[in-house]
Amino acid sequence: MSELDSYYSYNVGKIVEEIRSRKSKKVLIQLPDGFKHYSTKLLGRLTKLLDNVEFVVDANPIYGSCILNNHILINYDLVLHFGHEPYPYTSHVNEKVVFLDFLSTLIPSNRLMNDLIAIIKSLSIRKVAMYSVHQHKGILGDVGRFLRNAGIDVLNNLGNATIMGCWFNDVLNYVNTADGYIVVSSGLFHSLGVGMLCRGLKHVIQLDLYRGEVRLLDDVVVKYLKIRYGKIMNSLDAASWCLINGVEGQFRNGVRERLIDVLTARGLKYLEYQSLIINQETLRNIDNEDIDVYVITACPRIPIDDLQDFEKPVLTPGEAFMILKNINEYLFPW
Repeated sequence: MSELDSYYSYNVGKIVEEIRSRKSKKVLIQLPDGFKHYSTKLLGRLTKLLDNVEFVVDANPIYGSCILNNHILINYDLVLHFGHEPYPYTSHVNEKVVFLDFLSTLIPSNRLMNDLIAIIKSLSIRKVAMYSVHQHKGILGDVGRFLRNAGIDVLNNLGNATIMGCWFNDVLNYVNTADGYIVVSSGLFHSLGVGMLCRGLKHVIQLDLYRGEVRLLDDVVVKYLKIRYGKIMNSLDAASWCLINGVEGQFRNGVRERLIDVLTARGLKYLEYQSLIINQETLRNIDNEDIDVYVITACPRIPIDDLQDFEKPVLTPGEAFMILKNINEYLFPW
């Protein structure tokens, strides 16, 4: 058994059925970054079952279902998109795209669950809402039962509790009733997003199955919020604003129009750019003395995770609205 099949489960039968039912001859495979190194093993298994099908792997960055690389899809009969849910903010998805589960087979050990209970009880938490990234959604029910048996009330529906980098499901529905949130994920990305969405007002506990650890992220959330408030303070007197818009699911015209309306109403100058890739090099290529502050209307995590050290303030839409509309509470993402 390969490492892929040891650590992840996916429905080969559904893949074969989709390809055969659509009579697809040329198929594009999209895997999230971090999983692309499994592509050779996946291809090896699929080509044995479907030797008359041409498979190609999309090597472009794929951080979510917000960007499907539609400019590439035209060349294929079918696109197999692994490891993400359909993007909630997109009303129309290309009919060629099939979303497939790519689930971790890791389960939390008794030691890890006891560590989780210990942290929860040390904080006097009695009610929680729990969420996970796509690959861990299969274990939420078991974790929920463990928590309830320990006297912890789980408030949300664990059958629909997947979150993304800018979409946090129904997290805010429990901000007034939950004592804290549990996020099953690795890295800081998703757990930090929940903490920032809740403005650091609730405990955020991360259950990391890959590292085998439980981590209280309250201090991390506060640290990032302080950094973001610093960016906001440095932008209060900005007279010239630069909006950088994304593409496909990251072209948020509604957010863009709202920003333009309030900028115009306040008599502030603005200019717009649009880009598929937004990083420090992108900004340095366009930066000039006529720009005081940048607002990324594409992915709201880019200012927080990728452009935090840029020499001029780079804001999320929510942070821009805080300044332009005199909103005192932290607003994330837009």
